[in-house]
Amino acid sequence: MGLIRSIENYREYVVVNKNSFSLASIQPDMRLVEQDRIKPLVGAAYYYELDGKLTAGTELTGPEKDVLELLRQAVATLAMVAYLPMGQLEITDMGVTVTATGDRKQPYQWQINQLRSNLQAKGYNALEKALTLLDEHIDAPEFAAWATSAAATASHKFFLNTAAGFSEHYNIGGSRLTYLAMLPTLRKMERFSIEPVLGEAYYLELKAEVAARTVSADNLHVLEQYVRPALAHLTVGKAVPEIGLGLNGDAIELNVYRLDDANQKEADASLDSLLSLKVEQAMGDAMVYLERLKAYLNANASATRFATYFASRQYQSPTAPRATVRTASDGAVYGWL
Repeated sequence: MGLIRSIENYREYVVVNKNSFSLASIQPDMRLVEQDRIKPLVGAAYYYELDGKLTAGTELTGPEKDVLELLRQAVATLAMVAYLPMGQLEITDMGVTVTATGDRKQPYQWQINQLRSNLQAKGYNALEKALTLLDEHIDAPEFAAWATSAAATASHKFFLNTAAGFSEHYNIGGSRLTYLAMLPTLRKMERFSIEPVLGEAYYLELKAEVAARTVSADNLHVLEQYVRPALAHLTVGKAVPEIGLGLNGDAIELNVYRLDDANQKEADASLDSLLSLKVEQAMGDAMVYLERLKAYLNANASATRFATYFASRQYQSPTAPRATVRTASDGAVYGWL
């Protein structure tokens, strides 16, 4: 039946006119949100278990109620985002017309855009909070269906798995929408930039510990002080030119347009310079973190500590002679050991 069962329940999250707006109007969009966003996030088994408890009137635990509240907020707000374009139109045998009633005035497009952006942010951030709660209670018996699901495994797939975790190292305002937009880049940076520094064996060791939630104290230090901040900065540095992220002063947005009172207009040229500077700063900071990561591992690795890295080709003894690089007068570069 779905997580939201009545118009009164829906109005707890999105205020609509209870006399002229029926739940039936938005139910198709709510079903799509639950299929496309909720089930993949929490896993089909837990989703159907929760739906069954609601149908049977089973008393939920405190954490279950908190998760349900967040999931309902996501369903209500994201469904409204999907409904908005159709809600402004009326389709009849005569074609498509703009909905108008009496002396009610149609909103400006910038108002619709603002509403859509607000609802979308609320919905995705609710999903982020629900995921955090599920992870906090992953060992509780009422969340067993979640804990054993492929969705739970996927939520620990990367070195940075949440928008909140990402924001600890590079501020994206805790936006799950921004995090999801950058996820393909993050995945690529793990393999292209982090793995070559760690070596394949040590890289896979860290990945396995993160996935199993059994990270050792030494490896947690490496992750928190070097790997995760480097990855966050690398991801932003690569994602900005790849997907056109913009800046609103507090966080990163998913476009390079600004809104005026009538419609959208292209951002001024100064934004291009600002984005270029942002990329340069992010990549520069990332390189610093990577250099410090290598220095820390080389200084501390041994047969008993960071042993996997110690046995790899990436390990360089801090006491070994370093390469000396000299530049000849003709510009040629020569190296000696």
